[in-house]
Amino acid sequence: MTRLEPMDAATFAAWQATSVREYADDKVRAGSWPAGEALERARAAFTRFLPAGMATPGHELRSMVDDDGAIVGYAWFAAEDRPIGRVVFIYDIAVYPEHRRKGHAQAALAAIDDYARDHGCVGVQLHVFGDNTGARELYRKAGFIETDVTMLKRVDV
Repeated sequence: MTRLEPMDAATFAAWQATSVREYADDKVRAGSWPAGEALERARAAFTRFLPAGMATPGHELRSMVDDDGAIVGYAWFAAEDRPIGRVVFIYDIAVYPEHRRKGHAQAALAAIDDYARDHGCVGVQLHVFGDNTGARELYRKAGFIETDVTMLKRVDV
């Protein structure tokens, strides 16, 4: 059974460095940010949301751990007030490639659902990039519905 455990400092440092780069790449690929500014914008976003790093109040930074004690992925989430009411917002969640398709993400999402219930939240929200079809399908299977869709059509200039 996959469980979510608090990240240790070394795991947090490695996760943050990788996640900042991946977020910057995702924003460029999606057409949201120019490549030359993406890394700095990604760093600024992480600083804005996690000003005290892993000690930022209200933010849960968790390692996904399998039955053997191996870290197989991570999740970053927080209970927040949103227009729909209090929700758990998942900022980042992923299973490492070599551990995918073994139920870890589904188990982590179920644990986050439990966290939301335990904290009086009305639901769980997240953002997913449009081209991440695998994640979108996983979220649909877990009961998520799409609430907003932004689209881009590139034209030659």
